[in-house]
Amino acid sequence: MTATADPVVRVLPGNGHVEERLDAARGAAAELPRPFRIESVHYDTSVRAFDDLLDRVEDEVADADLVYATGIGGLVHLALLARGTRERPAIWQGPVLWGLESRRFPKIMRLPLMPRALTLALRTGPVRRRFERKHFLRPLDPDLRAAFFGGYDDARAFARWFGWLTPALLRDLEPRLGGRQELVDPIRVWWGREDHVVTPEELRITERALDLRFHLEIREGWGHYPMIDDPRGWAREVAAALEGPEGARGVASAP
Repeated sequence: MTATADPVVRVLPGNGHVEERLDAARGAAAELPRPFRIESVHYDTSVRAFDDLLDRVEDEVADADLVYATGIGGLVHLALLARGTRERPAIWQGPVLWGLESRRFPKIMRLPLMPRALTLALRTGPVRRRFERKHFLRPLDPDLRAAFFGGYDDARAFARWFGWLTPALLRDLEPRLGGRQELVDPIRVWWGREDHVVTPEELRITERALDLRFHLEIREGWGHYPMIDDPRGWAREVAAALEGPEGARGVASAP
């Protein structure tokens, strides 16, 4: 981080990401006494192989003062570390990791035509309303709602992710990551107490698979999308993390 430029937080987003998800958080971050910039990493799902995607992501995170990974972004970041990408301070929030091997939803999405079926379902009012009630702490405004669910319209990209993030990928990563505690020590893991997309068991499964320990902090009053539910509060927490461990205000740490 330099004294003359605002620090850069590079977000490794989850599946279906659209820039509108971060609009309010960007505004909140810009208004802080010590502002920071939020830049999303673009996932080019037109590439043929996951390694090709990682090449491009690696270039984009090169200028990051902090990497912030959500959902599948956590596994993307771990894959970068496995290939030797330079370590830097990072936060994972509600990451998708080794639990994708056993959880029902990823298994279903690896079946033929299921990603297409899900994208069609997410265009319907009843499914959107149920998703919103379950995963957001307050209703979305109409424009954000349309943009958020529109991020799932590309069934081919959705299918590509479930074709890449498979048990075979996990088997490939395990010997390169197993027992290498130094790779994950710079990572703090934040989990919303109200996150109903993925639970902290995801982290425990990963710890057992890789013989690692992660620093987990439970965030009270957070769901899976705190940058949308409470952009100002989320921005303050990220700003504190940018100042270093002594500036962070973790609400509760898991043992």
